[in-house]
Amino acid sequence: PAYADPTKDAGKLDAAKKIVVARIDGRMAALKAHSVTVQNAKHLSSAHKTTLSGLISADESGLSALRTKVTGETTLAAVKADDQHMVDDFRVYILVGPKVRLTVAADAEAAAITELQLAAGKLSAAIAAAKQAGKDTSTAEADLADLNAKVAAARTAVAGQADKLLAIPPGPDANAITGQVKAIRDAVRTAGQDLHKAVA
Repeated sequence: PAYADPTKDAGKLDAAKKIVVARIDGRMAALKAHSVTVQNAKHLSSAHKTTLSGLISADESGLSALRTKVTGETTLAAVKADDQHMVDDFRVYILVGPKVRLTVAADAEAAAITELQLAAGKLSAAIAAAKQAGKDTSTAEADLADLNAKVAAARTAVAGQADKLLAIPPGPDANAITGQVKAIRDAVRTAGQDLHKAVA
């Protein structure tokens, strides 16, 4: 310690700051892209849009403040603590991103379900009219029943998933977060598959 080089220590501190600032800037860029996605999402509900916009805005403010804090740190330990705070308390990559993408997808599926239900009602009326006219509608009735079953399955799969996702908080346990997100992603994917089958 008596022969420690203060210039070398200062270099390590500056390098650490640059790394953490770059990591923060990467997250800020991701949040900016997510904000554009939210604003341009055609079927995103107003409530979900408000929630996501608020989340992104809060994270942008928090990360901006953290960036300023990092540049003013005087020890490597403080920079390391800031880096951990950036990861644990914001979770831009493993949580905010999925919240945006999956909520947009879930709301688009909800809109598709509504459209397919309307289409099914029109098809039902057309089948009834054809049947009354003496036409064989057995195949059409079976197809309509299959459509209704697929739409019902999709509605069950996606119901409440977006709200469940938006309620997941950030934190230090990355495995727990990714596990919760995966379950919701699987449900949204299943609903999408059912809807594609219903359209077919």
